[in-house]
Order: sequence, then structure tokens, then C-alpha cells
Amino acid sequence: MFIRLLLISILLPLLALSTFAQEDDKTMSWLASGAATASYSPNNLDFTLAMEGVHSEFTLYQDRSPFTNLFNGLHLIGLDYTGEGLDADGNKHDPTYQNMSLLYSLGLDIYLAEFAHLQPFVAYGVGVSTYSKTYTAEDGETTTYEEKTATADMGIYGVNLILELTGKLWLGYAMNFYLEKQAVEYQDTDSTIELQSSQTLMLVWNWERVPIKAIDPKASFWGGRN
Repeated sequence: MFIRLLLISILLPLLALSTFAQEDDKTMSWLASGAATASYSPNNLDFTLAMEGVHSEFTLYQDRSPFTNLFNGLHLIGLDYTGEGLDADGNKHDPTYQNMSLLYSLGLDIYLAEFAHLQPFVAYGVGVSTYSKTYTAEDGETTTYEEKTATADMGIYGVNLILELTGKLWLGYAMNFYLEKQAVEYQDTDSTIELQSSQTLMLVWNWERVPIKAIDPKASFWGGRN
């Protein structure tokens, strides 16, 4: 709860500043994908299982103010995790976890060497989680728990590095750290899924409008000159 309150206390002043300076925004969108990590812990056992997964993201927009370099964005993020391991008694746990969330972000764009954007950010949103588990006892008896769905909020902080490789199509790299522990309920035991971090590659499209008087008739659509 403290972490969520801290995240909201950071978001609110950034939102106020970003809203104040929203004229002539420079907008971009991107697709991103990469490896993600999480952990699974049954509440009745001294056992933690590492889970591996995929972070898939579609950023609908990121608007950047030319006056403050603050930005805000809207992101659709999907997470998909699986894990497999034995506890101290030789019982096998095979949990799965998926989450789809819509998040709003705020951050600061630091422009470096006239071609790189370093962007620390925070984001908060809500979504839907789906989880299930297969449990195999030491004697070989297997129990498959039915899939369940629950709503969950999520906080993220991290940093993007975006490189302007062409006029419109850019590439980037992101490090994301999740602020989410979700209680998951199975038939005979409760557990906790803790989302940890992800690293993604980004394919970025720059929507910035160029004034007609600034257009070079010899420049190509992708940047550079013909």
C-alpha cells in the first residue's frame, strides 16, 4: 500500500505539469517485446519458484511537451509467465500467470546528442489476471487446478532509451520494474505471484508533424536525403 501511495504522489504533480504544457506536443507510438521475470510462493510453504515470461507492449501514444520535456503516455501491456520446480518435499509445482493491463505513464524526456532520448518514467493502471496451476505430489498423483480470473492494479517504474535512426522509424530499449504482488487462490491453498522486471526492445514510430516550410524536397520519407 505504501508503494502505491508513493507512486500516486509522484504521478499527480507530474500530471499537473504535463497537463499545463500540452501545446505542440511531439507524439510517438511503439511496439515492444522482451523477457520478463516473476516469482511464485505458496503461502503454506517455505518455497519460492522463479517464473519466466514475456512482456508484450503496444504504446498507443506518448506525448512530449517541448516546453518542459515532460511526457505522458497510454500503454497496453500483456504479461505471460510459466514456471516449474520441486519443493523440499519433492512435490512439483507448475504455475501459469497472464495479465493484460492498460497503464498511464508520466516521465521526463532527456535529449542527448541530438539523436537519443533517455526517459525515466512511472506508470500506473489496472487490468485482468488469469492464473492456474498443476501440482504433482511426490507419489505421482497430479492435480490440475481450474483457471481463474481476477482484476488487479499495477505500478511500473523504469527507463527507456530511444535512438532516432531514421526520420520516422526509431529503435529503443526499455528496463521495467513492476510494483505488484497478487494473491492467487487455488482450491486448497493460497499463493502469491510477485512480478519483478522485464527488458524489452522497442520499435518506435515518430508522429511529429513537420511544418511545410521546413520540409526539404530532397529528403526521403524515412529521413536523410535522396
